[in-house]
Formats: sequence, C-alpha cells, structure tokens
Amino acid sequence: MTQEQFDLIEEQIAPYRTAGRTDSAAQLAWFLENVWRMEPEDVSDAICDGSGDKGIDAIDVDDDLREITILQSKHRETVGAGQGDQDLRNLVGAAAYFESPEAVDRLLRSRPNPELTRLLQRLDIRQKVADGAHAARLVFVTNAFLDPAGQGYVEAVADRDPPLDVWDRERLAAVAVRAKRPELRADRIELTATAPPTQHTLDGDVKIAIALVSGQQLVALPGLDDLTLFDPNVRLGLGRTRINKDLEATVLTPEEHALFPAYHNGLTMLTHRLEVDGNTLVLEGISVVNGCQSLLTLHQHQQALSDPLTLLVKVIQVDEGSSLPEKITYRTNNQNSVDIRDQRSRDPIQRELQAHVAEVFGQDFGYSIRRGESIDANEVLGNETAAQLIMAFYVNEPWNAVRKVRLFDEEYRRIFNRSIDAHKLYLLHLIAKVIEGTRPNLRADLASSFASVRFTIAYLLVQVLRESDLGKQLVEEPERWLPDLRDAVVEALTALAEDVVVSINFFVETREQEAVEKDEIFDAKVIFKSQSGVRDVEHELIRTTRHVARRNAEYLFTVEPVRRQ
Repeated sequence: MTQEQFDLIEEQIAPYRTAGRTDSAAQLAWFLENVWRMEPEDVSDAICDGSGDKGIDAIDVDDDLREITILQSKHRETVGAGQGDQDLRNLVGAAAYFESPEAVDRLLRSRPNPELTRLLQRLDIRQKVADGAHAARLVFVTNAFLDPAGQGYVEAVADRDPPLDVWDRERLAAVAVRAKRPELRADRIELTATAPPTQHTLDGDVKIAIALVSGQQLVALPGLDDLTLFDPNVRLGLGRTRINKDLEATVLTPEEHALFPAYHNGLTMLTHRLEVDGNTLVLEGISVVNGCQSLLTLHQHQQALSDPLTLLVKVIQVDEGSSLPEKITYRTNNQNSVDIRDQRSRDPIQRELQAHVAEVFGQDFGYSIRRGESIDANEVLGNETAAQLIMAFYVNEPWNAVRKVRLFDEEYRRIFNRSIDAHKLYLLHLIAKVIEGTRPNLRADLASSFASVRFTIAYLLVQVLRESDLGKQLVEEPERWLPDLRDAVVEALTALAEDVVVSINFFVETREQEAVEKDEIFDAKVIFKSQSGVRDVEHELIRTTRHVARRNAEYLFTVEPVRRQ
C-alpha cells in the first residue's frame, strides 16, 4: 500500500513538473490546486521554492479574513525516505517573520532568495501585516511519512499558534485517489471503416485518424451499457431534449440513414495506441469524449440501424499520463452547447468531492457532478444545487445563489473552497430537504418564488444556528453529528426553519402595511434578490431570536454531538 500511495502521488504531480520547477515545487503546485483549491492561474504566483527560502515555499493570503498561510513542501525520491523534524522546525520558525511590519523588514534584509523577495513584494505582505493580517496557519506538504522525530515535534507544537497542519503521504494519497482523473477503458477493439481512414501525426506521439464507421459497430462498443465508455466526458445522457428527439427521428427513418454523416458532427474517441491497417482501425484503450448523446440514442434504437447509417469518427492517440485528454475533451465540447457546469465535471475538485461522498456515505447519499449521471445512492445532491446552497449557507450571499453561470465560473473556487467536504454536502442536503418542507407555510406570493426565496431561508437559518455554540459547531463540523444523529438534527433544524419562515412572513406583512400607510408600492419578491433587503430581514430575525433565546435557552440548537472535537 505504501508503494501504491507513493506511485499515485508521483503520477498526480507529473503534469506539474514544468520547466524550472523542482519536484518539491511541482508537488506543492498540485497541492495548491487540488487540495488547497487555489485558482490554477494563481498557483505559480504563490510559489517561491528554492534554496534560501527561509523555510517558506509558498504564501497564500486571504484578504477578506486578513489571514496569511505559509506553506513548505518536501518531496522525497524514494518510498522509504522519512520526514524528520528539522524542516518542520524551519516552517514553524518562519511564522516569526510575519508578526509585524518590522519583522517583514528583517526578513527582506536577510537577503532571502530572489523568488521569495519578489513574492513578498508582489503580495504586498509588509503593508498587509501592518493593516492587521497575520500568519493564521502553517502547512507542511510531503510525500513521505513522518519519522519518530517528526511525529514527536508535531505533537510538541500541537497547541502553538499559528497551528501546524501536516499533509503527509497518507493524507495526500487519500485526496489523490479521490481526485484521480477518469481513465480510458483498457479494451482492445477493431473498427472497420467504409474506406481507408485519413491519418496524420499531429505532434510527437499524438496521432489522429478520421473515418466513416457504421453505427452498428459503434453501438457494440464496450462500456455503453454501464456508461464507462464516457467516463472522461463532461456529461452523460440528457434525456428527451429537442436535439435528441430530432436525432431519434432520423434514426427511425431508414431513408435518412445514408445522409446521417451529413447531419451529424460525429464522435471523438481517445486511445492510447492507434494502428491503421487498410480499412481497419485498431485501438488499445478507448473512450468517447464527444458525441455521447448521439451514441446513446443509437444504442437505444440499435434495432433500427441499417448498414448505410455511418458516423464520422475521429480517433486521437494520446499518451498515458498526458494532460492532453482534458484539453481535447474541453475544446471539443466547448464548440457545442456545453455550459461551464458541464466543464467542471472533469475538475479534480468535483471528482474528489464525489469520491469522498461515496467513501463516507456509501449508498445512503451520493453527489452528482454530471448531467445525466446515474448515482447508486438512496438520496442524491447535484453539484448545481450544492453550489447554490454553499453560496447561501457558507459564503453568506443568498442574493448571488440564483446566478448559476457565475457559480461555476468566477465564483467557483470561492464556493468549492477547501473547507467544503462530504460532511458539509450531506448537511446541505438535509437543510435543502428541511427548507422544502417549509414551503407550504410561506405566504402564497413567496411560495410561488420559492426557487429564489429558499436560499434566503438557508442563509437566515445558518445565522440562527450561529447564535448558539452547538449550532456554530454543527455548521463547521457536521461530521460530529451526522449521519448518526440525523433524525435529531433534522427535527431541530425543522423547528428553527419554521420559525424563520414565520419571521419572513411577519416581516413582509409589516412592510406591506407600512407601504399602504405611506401610499407606496411594496414588492415582497424584490427583498430576496438584494443584499440590503436580505440584511433587513436578517436584522429583524436575529433581534427576535435573541429575545426568545433569553427567555428560553432551549429555543436555539441544543443537540449534543455524538463525537468529540
């Protein structure tokens, strides 16, 4: 298992070994993008790996929280190498450089390597420290296991501030397993084209062949029944869409079959080894990354296929471990009607979250990241709904939760930040169910706008939860309660959510009455689409909540956790 973990991490960081990067920097770049969930374009700007770096390999600044994270990475070349305490001591010692503007000056005067100097200046660290930013955490990343000295030192500084967070081989491998990109199927197949394929070497070992292949052969491809043929694809079947209905009509009209290639864009297939022998295409390893909808429709109506129905097939040979499959999948799908949410289905963050949910909850709860995806779980939360709930519940901006395009675009990393995990997704799923149950209690005009109002309810619910210590802990550490105490938690959340709805109704009725007295027009629906409107409701709700809680301490969230901190 140790060797497997080591090899998996090596495989994951391989694409990050760009020119000029040390292995430690490549490992850190992978960590920042896939674990720390930093925007890819910001990763290089955060790293300053090299000799003379004072124990600092990267810096991340959260301007909103005024928090500075200092990171160090150590990459070991052999599986048996351990991680001692000296590097950990260097990282802990580096925190002193961020205690004051004068400390930053001392760091700069000590002549660190040029990369660190430029990083400190680029991030304007001195000014940010002067304005109140502080070293909030120290993160040590290594592909080794801590040896006894390393373990002893971590235990010794467990209560120090800023805290030391060590990501060793075991922790990294757990993420690497979940974030591992979908692989091509390992099948060897042969396709017979209607004529000798056009073939060309594009670049190095990247080859392409283009040919017309009968639909009857294509619907016999392995992995169609269980959809594994499309694992790297950004989405799966979308059901009875207009395009799929038109495609189905063509398939069911025999006289249209000969013209099918003229109507259809064709398939894009990836393989690890491509050979062309006359009219025969030989593929070792296979996946379809574009044309999923069409192939599924053909498969569904395969009895209606005839010899004249052919498809244009583009086969591309790519190396194992190459980043080219991601680019091909993105670019080929980006030419069609594929939204940014579809594209994010291949993102390591979404894959890691999906795998983490499956690992933690099994068949009880699943997380869907692709349209048309079938999840083998009793209850499923889609990532689009999850993004909206996170925006309302954890980012505290319910007025932005309805802007679906932004959620997977410019707001993506802010929403799916490193604090979001399987346990929080499960809590959000329960909250969504609880809020759905409050809909009948809403005023009719608000119930009719429930698609947007529900996110304000989620936001207000979390504000009420935060009024008690146990409620705050539930929001941040739901794994201490769930899934063991699901029923008790749901019951408590339901009671609070129902009171939130009562407060919303009362607030709206009061504002309506005030508007009538002033001969003004009041539109309740507008409240929940603006920050100022939501803040007004929140102010009234929290004032009422605190008043009731002073008289009855049991009013707030009081369910004791089943697990200690």
